Amino acid sequence: MKSNTLHSKSSPSLPIVAVPIMQSAEVQSVQSVMSQGINGGISINVNISGPEEAVNGGYGRAPKLQSPPVNDGIVEVASTHKKRRGNRTGTEDAKTEYTVPGGVNVSAAKEFLSRHNWPLGLQEALIKSCAKMPVRFFITDDSGSMLTNDGKRILGAGESTKVIRCTRWSELSASLKFHAELSHVANAPSEFRLLNNAEPVLVGMPSDVGAFNLIKEILEDGPGGQTPICAQINAVVEKISKIEDNLRANHQRAAVIICTDGVSTDGDVAEAMRPLQNLPVWVVVRLCTDSEEILNYWNNIDNELELEMDVLDDVLGEAQEVRTANDWIFYGEPLHRMREFGAALKEMDIIDEDTLSSEQMCVMVSHLCCGAVPLPHPDENWAEFISAVKAGIKKSPFTWDPIEKQMRPWVNLGNLEKKYGDKKGSSACTMS
Repeated sequence: MKSNTLHSKSSPSLPIVAVPIMQSAEVQSVQSVMSQGINGGISINVNISGPEEAVNGGYGRAPKLQSPPVNDGIVEVASTHKKRRGNRTGTEDAKTEYTVPGGVNVSAAKEFLSRHNWPLGLQEALIKSCAKMPVRFFITDDSGSMLTNDGKRILGAGESTKVIRCTRWSELSASLKFHAELSHVANAPSEFRLLNNAEPVLVGMPSDVGAFNLIKEILEDGPGGQTPICAQINAVVEKISKIEDNLRANHQRAAVIICTDGVSTDGDVAEAMRPLQNLPVWVVVRLCTDSEEILNYWNNIDNELELEMDVLDDVLGEAQEVRTANDWIFYGEPLHRMREFGAALKEMDIIDEDTLSSEQMCVMVSHLCCGAVPLPHPDENWAEFISAVKAGIKKSPFTWDPIEKQMRPWVNLGNLEKKYGDKKGSSACTMS
């Protein structure tokens, strides 16, 4: 039996407590409860399940984890404090609360995205996506394990850009602050649902201008608690069910973005997500860990459910996967942020999984460096196509490549030529 040190930011007055961690080989099922801490402070629940319990529930039906992951000695703690803040009371009319008069503020959205070096084609794609997905639900893991220091953040601009090591929470909160500000300026309603430390906050409604400042303050707080993902998924299912008719009538969907570094501590995630199969949704799982075990866990949930779903790593991990599948793309942060926001082109869903057909490549190139304007079909006239691409690259901003750590055009012309030039590509569609 080895002992690890508990880290918690649930309350600044709580002591550091040493909690023994039992290995699954030593015990089949253990529930350790320590209550009545200093000033009635905290309740600690550590559950380690053996093979039978893993099969019958607890971690979802996908890959069966034999015990909750331990992250650098950080143990998730069940906090007894009430959630502090939020602007959702639970009494809102779900059919109207996500409706913004006038729709997306296009000019404000483009101004914001231009400041973040987004090419015009991605800006256009995001704005169109907001019309098709009028609301997003960010289910945000703020559990204690998010303090693990294996996160990555991109800082700086231009050639001075660099990747720094940070906590998972620092990495995720930087992303969520971007999405909250985008939602705020663009009038694109997004509900941020933290697992532990705040009630839901709806950003993007012109009638609640203080919501953006509120979520920024909440994200500045440190994480602490366990990972009750299922409860939040159930709440989101209920909300989307109430607006389902309106979404379908307008040929729209809701985006559900689950940001987490582990597995749920309150039930079977696959079962909780199953009702989403019958709702008009697009699901993104944004993983905040490099653990192959956790990645396989969520990928298997993706395979088990009949859902339109994208499982994302951090920007560096995704860049490496895209480089393997489509080495003509220099994968930059704007493309990653767009996928996190749920604003995905169909071609974007497979750029990290399979080589794009020439037709799919043409769509991606147009959005990355040609302002989303139609291009000559590469199989019909390669010379005209590549000439238009070169002209677009000259006018489009470069992006910072997290693999080579330098500014690059979005498209590697040499690799594009090798893959698709002289009718080497195929216009056949790839099914995803």
